[in-house]
Amino acid sequence: MRKITLDLKQFALPAPRVGSIETHSGYGPIPTSGQEVHVTIQRQRVRENPGYTPEKKLVHSFEAGPYEFVVSGRADGFVEATGLIEEIKSAFDIDELRAKLEREPNHPYVWQLRTYGYIHFLQTGQFPTLKLHLVSLRNFKSHDLNIELDLDGYEAWLKIRLEELVEETKEKEKLFKKRQKAGEEMTFPFASPRKGQRELVDTISENLQSENPLLVQAPTGLGKTIGVLYPSLKEALPRGQRVVYVTPKNSQHQVAEEAVERLQEQGCKIRSLTITAKSKMCLKAEPLCNPQYCEFAKDYYKKVAEHDLVNKLSRLRSLDSEKLKKMGEEYQVCPFELSVEAIERADVVIGDYNYVFAPRSLIGRLAEPLLEQKEKANLVIDEAHNLPSRAQDYFSPSISTQQLALLEKDFSRLPPTFYMQAQALCQRARRLISSYGKDGVSKKVNIDLDPFLELEQDVREMTTSYLESETEILSQDPILRMMNMWSEFVASLTLSGEEFFQTYQRSTFTEMLKITCCDASEHLSLAYKEFKNVVAFSATLKPFTYYQELMGFPTESTKQVEFSSPFEKENRKLLIIPQISTKFSDRHASSGKIAETIQRITALKKGNYIALFPSFEFMRMVESKLSLPDFQILVQEREMKQKQTQEYLDELKSGQKPTLLLGVQGGVFSEGVDFPGDMLIGAFVIGPALPNFDFEREQIRSYYELRYGKEHAFNYAYVYPAMAKAIQSAGRVIRSETDRGVIVMLDSRFLQTSYYETMPEGWFTQSPQELVSRQILNDIKEFWETPV
Repeated sequence: MRKITLDLKQFALPAPRVGSIETHSGYGPIPTSGQEVHVTIQRQRVRENPGYTPEKKLVHSFEAGPYEFVVSGRADGFVEATGLIEEIKSAFDIDELRAKLEREPNHPYVWQLRTYGYIHFLQTGQFPTLKLHLVSLRNFKSHDLNIELDLDGYEAWLKIRLEELVEETKEKEKLFKKRQKAGEEMTFPFASPRKGQRELVDTISENLQSENPLLVQAPTGLGKTIGVLYPSLKEALPRGQRVVYVTPKNSQHQVAEEAVERLQEQGCKIRSLTITAKSKMCLKAEPLCNPQYCEFAKDYYKKVAEHDLVNKLSRLRSLDSEKLKKMGEEYQVCPFELSVEAIERADVVIGDYNYVFAPRSLIGRLAEPLLEQKEKANLVIDEAHNLPSRAQDYFSPSISTQQLALLEKDFSRLPPTFYMQAQALCQRARRLISSYGKDGVSKKVNIDLDPFLELEQDVREMTTSYLESETEILSQDPILRMMNMWSEFVASLTLSGEEFFQTYQRSTFTEMLKITCCDASEHLSLAYKEFKNVVAFSATLKPFTYYQELMGFPTESTKQVEFSSPFEKENRKLLIIPQISTKFSDRHASSGKIAETIQRITALKKGNYIALFPSFEFMRMVESKLSLPDFQILVQEREMKQKQTQEYLDELKSGQKPTLLLGVQGGVFSEGVDFPGDMLIGAFVIGPALPNFDFEREQIRSYYELRYGKEHAFNYAYVYPAMAKAIQSAGRVIRSETDRGVIVMLDSRFLQTSYYETMPEGWFTQSPQELVSRQILNDIKEFWETPV
């Protein structure tokens, strides 16, 4: 008889499923926000009653079919003398939770408590007293609900639930065997790997056996994606596990999807799932998971079970947003939640960083083992140089008077009653923010949580009334935006540690309160523990020490490896022009020289070029001085829709007219975009895009001084983040073996040690001075005239 171990919370679910997607559904991961409240109550109980045992472990085996299901869990509280079993459930609104539990005896929380009681009864013969203790996270208000254990009713449920588990386990065993077979049969999809690609595959394969984290710097054109994904799958599938592949942007999913398709074309029977942002998948005007508002949230769990949608999903070879939306419309279920249901059946899950690393991530579902508890998935992190800053942003929310002003403009769309309420709450929020800046200067502050919680409660009550009214919810609804914005900020006010600080910041246009996370490495390291192997790769991961520390990889066990470009150096002309300064104080004086440099170099060979700047303001300054009558000039905008971005790329691809594309480093055209062949023959990297020297950034530098040493602080806060953008920008030109192009980097700082130590292997032999030319135009002209 095969033994299957289950957590009690996985086991104790309604059978068959019922329920809607909503705050108190009882499904999904356990909220972490109430853990401290649980501990506080348990300590209080022990003081009041020495016979009270917190975290009482209860285990029991249920036999069904060929399986023995070992169900275990920890009851929050247990009193042996009276047979009392207590479960503590916390929520911001316990009145709402209480009402839900009173009208829904089939709720998962109720089945969890009944199961603890049933196991206790089987093991002792003592009939238990069951109590749900509900407590408010806001004001510690509490309420007790007594739950009855009806043995006949429980055993009727148990029979159905065990039948479900038998079928679910059989499906999992089939999937396990399919994965093992796919892993054994999988072959590399290219008969002749690119130069360096085979070494990349072998390096990763070897390192996966050691189970140590791996940082890989590999240039564009090496075939990194398939070179990393293939060995990661080859190691995970025989263990019955999956690979989770994360990128910094949704737009970069396509490269991973194409790599999976290549493996599938080779006959590898693997299933892929791409998780897209909820806001982009939502079938309503607003992504509001409320069954009163959304028919796709209403009775979601019931509809998924009735229509056997999880098994229907598993029959598709690949799942993306369009397929999930189509199924969502057909069965009236939420497509995003459907994508979460599909995780278990997918062999490769592709998604954004936030699904693994953000405070409200899907990591529990992504890392959940299929059958064997000891086995874990593999994690692949693409464009990993983005992870430190992206992770810091997840824990750095802000609230400003400017945001509130934008909301107030949209309040005019509301009915009069809600307009007045929303306006009054907005004014309270403004006063609350301004109260920290009475002296009018930016500074560190300690934000008092209580008034923010009180205001959030009032915003929440208004939102509830708003949703219960007949008002139509429109796209970008201002009340829902206010609720989300304020709740996110308030939830983050509890973040603590030396890596966090709170500031009041004032400028000409706004006042702002912000929580800043200087270093998310500890949060990242916790996420890695959910995976067996972690491979992080990018074209820009130097210096390795910087990325290793800020990405939270262990110092002793992490392996670092760098690969050189597989392309001939003769196909690339790389130059540094140190005579032009792009420092902030020099930009007005330098803008004309930069425009002239671009004009003279592009005149040597007509084609498509890109110039990438540290800021939009600097870009516009240079644009105003350009005279290129034979070129069309395309200019990146601050907020570009995907459609317009694609139109620019199509224009470059058409090659109808020589084109200069002006953009910013770190923007949509400087990373994660391919410009193969003649789509781009030259790039101008206009200086390193150092972050602004402002109050907040200087506080971050002070933190780095304390944590990593004074000698590293400036580089960590300013230089290395800037150079990652510069090198990514330079990498847009040479994308294949046949590409030829010119890369011109303008600024003397590129010759300084802390800047050039980040540059990839192969850019120069001994010193970056090799890239400085005394005859720039002649050298470039000679490069273009040299036959291939």
